[in-house]
Amino acid sequence: MSEQLLLIVGGESDPNTQRIADQAHLRGIRYFFWDTDRDDAHQIAWDFRSTRLDLGDQTIHPTSVYLRYNVFEGDPQRNISAFEMIQSYVLAWPQIRILNRESMTDSNNKSKNLRLALELGFEIPETIVMGDLTPLTTIPDPHDLAMKPLGGGAHTISVGDIYQDLGTLAGYGPQFVQEKLVGENLRVFSIGGRAFGFHLQTTSLDYRDDGNVGVAQIQVPEILQAPTLALAQRIGFDYCALDFRCRNGMDQPVFLEVNSFPMFVRFDDAGQNCLADAVLEFLGG
Repeated sequence: MSEQLLLIVGGESDPNTQRIADQAHLRGIRYFFWDTDRDDAHQIAWDFRSTRLDLGDQTIHPTSVYLRYNVFEGDPQRNISAFEMIQSYVLAWPQIRILNRESMTDSNNKSKNLRLALELGFEIPETIVMGDLTPLTTIPDPHDLAMKPLGGGAHTISVGDIYQDLGTLAGYGPQFVQEKLVGENLRVFSIGGRAFGFHLQTTSLDYRDDGNVGVAQIQVPEILQAPTLALAQRIGFDYCALDFRCRNGMDQPVFLEVNSFPMFVRFDDAGQNCLADAVLEFLGG
């Protein structure tokens, strides 16, 4: 049996990728880091006769790969070129271990996931999907509603902040219009069949708008354990994070969405590297 070798592909400027490299080093895992920030990041070659992979002037035979597209720095064209080359390489060799192999070329559709979550027993917010938002000018109780795009990752906003501005409403694309939940925020990471819970302490409607959001690791609520792992398995996610907002303090968690390859360092800090360790264990380290 060949010696285990983890290939880490991503930007040194990306703290998520760097955390995996740092933790691999601390755990004594044999790894090779390919920095997609570098000018020669696209100098990658492979063929179909063996798992030999040429990276610049180095040749390796990885047994597992951690692959993350870098959104922080580096030339976008070189970044996507390196990402797509390594993704294609791994898909050609099914014995190489990688996160989210089953779903890595699928789109993470929010509507499909919301419906699937409902089928698996999660509570979901009262939701309608609207292509034309102008009827919101006359909707009852607009301050009790929130909205976010049908696709993409734009932040959640309050309908009550914009419902009187017809021009603004007309400028939006299709949106989820949902009940505005004001309880606590929970995030549950699912990694290789294990669930890790975190409480996000903020008063913002969307915690990403709060630069001082507090994060604390908590036990995953029992009601979320089984459906979290079932949802991840059904979609084909070895690694993902589910977001919830509660209806009453920390009670009645309501499923919002699942993110396929989320940033994790802030949560890993709160969990004393539990997420990076779980990723590395899944990859064979």
